[in-house]
Amino acid sequence: MKKLILIIALVTGLNVLANAQQQPAKTPAQKAAHKTQNLQKRLMLTTSQTKQVNAIFFTEATRMDSLKAHKADKKTNKATRKVIQAQTDQKLNAVLTANQKKAFADLKADKKAKHDQKKADDAANAAPKQ
Repeated sequence: MKKLILIIALVTGLNVLANAQQQPAKTPAQKAAHKTQNLQKRLMLTTSQTKQVNAIFFTEATRMDSLKAHKADKKTNKATRKVIQAQTDQKLNAVLTANQKKAFADLKADKKAKHDQKKADDAANAAPKQ
């Protein structure tokens, strides 16, 4: 009887852990709202800029989701993602003021530096230890 209770508790615990790992997929509108809110806080966007930025991010999220839905080879997807991101950045720069453009460029540079650092750390950790 104790073994049965222990097995049930173990299975229930594993089920809870497995379900805790799954997060519902965000819609393009939710993704756009999150990115817009983040830029709103960091760049102090005006009301009209916020609306324009949200529309730009919504378009980007929709295009990225459709790209994910149509599975192609990795190189093609990567190139297409870069094109979409470049177009988004170009549209954002048209909306932002000079000071906001500089702050946005700094944000992107910081993000790239963190990504490169993480990639270097992962590569160092993946190297065989002797």
